[in-house]
Amino acid sequence: MSNPSRGVQLPPGESGSRFFHHLLLDAVGAFPPLAAAEVPADPKAFKRSYGDALVRFEAVRVGLPERAEVARHLARGLVGGLRFGEEEGAAEPLAEHLSRPATAKLERREGGGKGPGLRPTVPHGKKVYVGREVVQLAEELHATQYMTAAALAGIRWIIDRAEAGGGTLDLRGQRFAVLGSSAELAPTLMLLEGGADVLWVDVASHETGLAMVAGTPGALSWVPGVGNIIADPRGVLAAVEAFAGDGAVHMGMFAYAPGRGRELRLAATMDAIARHLAPAQLASVGFYVSPTTPGHMQPDTVAYVAERLRTMPRWQRALEVARALPRPGAYERGDVSIARAVVALQGLGYQATQYIAKMMVAETWATAGRALDGEAAAPVTISGNVAGITNTRSLEHPLFQAGFLGAPHYGVKIFEPATTRAMSGLLMLHDLLNPDAPGAAGRAYATPAAKAAAVASQQVHGGCYSLPWIFDATIRASAVVGLAKRPSLLLKLAPKKRKKKPTR
Repeated sequence: MSNPSRGVQLPPGESGSRFFHHLLLDAVGAFPPLAAAEVPADPKAFKRSYGDALVRFEAVRVGLPERAEVARHLARGLVGGLRFGEEEGAAEPLAEHLSRPATAKLERREGGGKGPGLRPTVPHGKKVYVGREVVQLAEELHATQYMTAAALAGIRWIIDRAEAGGGTLDLRGQRFAVLGSSAELAPTLMLLEGGADVLWVDVASHETGLAMVAGTPGALSWVPGVGNIIADPRGVLAAVEAFAGDGAVHMGMFAYAPGRGRELRLAATMDAIARHLAPAQLASVGFYVSPTTPGHMQPDTVAYVAERLRTMPRWQRALEVARALPRPGAYERGDVSIARAVVALQGLGYQATQYIAKMMVAETWATAGRALDGEAAAPVTISGNVAGITNTRSLEHPLFQAGFLGAPHYGVKIFEPATTRAMSGLLMLHDLLNPDAPGAAGRAYATPAAKAAAVASQQVHGGCYSLPWIFDATIRASAVVGLAKRPSLLLKLAPKKRKKKPTR
């Protein structure tokens, strides 16, 4: 019987929510101006109001000249706190575990296809957008503020590149280590269709990957028995090192598993693995950020919200009066606007993952690279864009499903997995291939804070950041509409009756 405590662990006595709270308080201690965020010192008070506390924290942080330094401090605390244990009470720092020697024997299968490469294709609604039509779709999404101007610019660039190559993207010679290769939103198949070499790292069998690679111009590599990132991070690191060889790999981080702090441990472990690669072996880091986070609203989004307030229909104003749609949808501090987009139902552990293990980590890769402990900064190309709310298996809770049905009435778009996988995948390829992308290692900025801001500007938020109201309340109002459309969801929301124990 396997020991349930084996693998990557949070610090002793810490849950994901407590660890998150401690990291924020530690940052406040290290950077006194953050005290203005008024993060509650009491754990219970923080748990009750973490959404608003985090929005205030982010508003203060974004306005600081030391914005990137705060992100680096939080990333260091997260990765440095991880431990690896074989059994209860016998754990070592994860960094020490990853430093132990290990080897990996790769297996490889070519797809055998001789196709022209990846033809940009995005299914959305009842239409499939191909080539230049993808730009048309992106322009429509930007016009209704489901996508920012920076994200639109990225889509235009990658489509221009494809058109210059005869309508396809040629990824031959590019190597991608995809951690969480079978995840719903992972761009694994896209990469193979482009002719890339892909390393399969997943708890799901590589046989799934072999079915993907068949007939494509790409190639799939894997190490038999290696794929559990939390239980065997050193094995995963050895596999990536063997796959990179004397070249460099793009690290895609898409693994996800909810509950018991696993999402936080997974995201932080993937980051730690990337930091333990030799500098010459790491070409870039890529992942998606959830829009249900305290996102920094872009100027075009702020202007759009102002217009919505001016032209709001009467029925929405009536709901405001009834307090079903509370304002404001953003917390403003000076010229900084932070979306109040945190959803309480997703939990503190989820928010810790998105905020520290993704948002803060993305800024750290962009401004300092792998350096966390005072070493000289050496930025690494990063793609850490906001992807829209997507109807994935992880959001099957009936309240979400009801909210999704009613969301369009309030200006929120819910994407299907195929749409997000394609659109966000193309935007990620832009970030990795364009030397002038916001997060490109070689792109210079006046200050680290300026680069951090640019990295966070590419957002396909689907309306989460362009609401006049608090997003959590809007989802609940949307759920009322959704339940009216599909009353059967009410049965799933009803509490289940407990079975009575038999009496003797």
